[in-house]
Parts: sequence; structure tokens; C-alpha cells
Amino acid sequence: MEKVFIIILSLILLTSCDTEISYHDGYIPYGEIPLNYSLENAKADGLVVYENGSITSGQADWDAFVSKTEAEIPSMVRLAFYYTLDNQNISPEYYEEIKDGYPVLFIQDLSFDGDIYTLFYTEGESEYNYTYKYLKRLVETPPAFAAFTEGIYYVLVNNYDVTWAQIQQGMIRARHDTGIDHKIVYTKLIYKNE
Repeated sequence: MEKVFIIILSLILLTSCDTEISYHDGYIPYGEIPLNYSLENAKADGLVVYENGSITSGQADWDAFVSKTEAEIPSMVRLAFYYTLDNQNISPEYYEEIKDGYPVLFIQDLSFDGDIYTLFYTEGESEYNYTYKYLKRLVETPPAFAAFTEGIYYVLVNNYDVTWAQIQQGMIRARHDTGIDHKIVYTKLIYKNE
């Protein structure tokens, strides 16, 4: 009888454990993010912020997320991608056509349930929800003429053996085929002057 009681008590304790994904205390629900949400709001709310392609704020939050997921602990992090427009690399006509759409801020939620990574975001009225098996850290050593000396990326993939070179080749060929299914969720570029 004592063994039965211990087994029942163990089952109760196991089923009552909180297995929900842990959310950052400063995040408001995704659906409540206001339309005028700014870069400053993103930084103040503790989002992992990327400006023009490289991380500028929230490194500690990113590192905590990665540590939890490596330990298979459910977790969530909110990402903010902020882009400005540089008129030096585009035609004046095209710049005039698109300049009113900048700067632009995209918000994405990246969660891990202990087994699968999910990336969620909206664009306009459309919702996007992608699932992946792996979050893989990849490093790029660019050619000597590049402005940066190293690129560090975290990429969501379903094939653990994929390399950065394969992803790049897939992005270049994407006009002709589907490329490799992936989502880049972290970029840190180390510049020559740093």
C-alpha cells in the first residue's frame, strides 16, 4: 500500500510541474504590441535587438535563451529587427520610391518547447509560424575585402549537418530553386575597426 501511495504522489507531483515556456518579464503579449512600437521601446523592454543586420542590444537575454535551450529547458525570446535605408547602394529613383517605408521594425517571437523551436511573427494581416528541429550556431570567415572579419549566426534548420556555405549557396540559388529551409535568428558581425 505504501508503494502505491508513493507512486500516486509521484505522479501528482510530476503532472503539477510547470512545463510552460518561460517568458521574459518585460514582454507584452505579441498581439498587444502597439503600431507605434519603437526601437527605444524594444531596447527598454529587453528584446534582442538587431540594427541593420547585427545585434546591438540584448546579448545577455540571447545568451540565456541559448543556455536554456541547450539544456532542453523550454524558453522564449523576443527579437527586434530594425532597418534604416542607405541611399548609397541603390538608384535615386528606387530610393525615392521606398524611403517612406523606413526606418522599419520587425518583431518576432522565438520559442523552444523542450523539443521544437517555433518562430512566430506577423506582417500586415498575415501571421507566420515556422517550426524547426535545431538552432545551430554557424561562423563565417568572409573574404579579405569584406568590412567584417567574422560573422556569427544562429540559424533555425531541420538538417543539423547543414553548413553556412550551403545556406549561402541556397540563398543565392533561391531565385531558381527553394534553397535550404532555414531562418536566421541571430547575427553578430565583428568589424575590422572593433
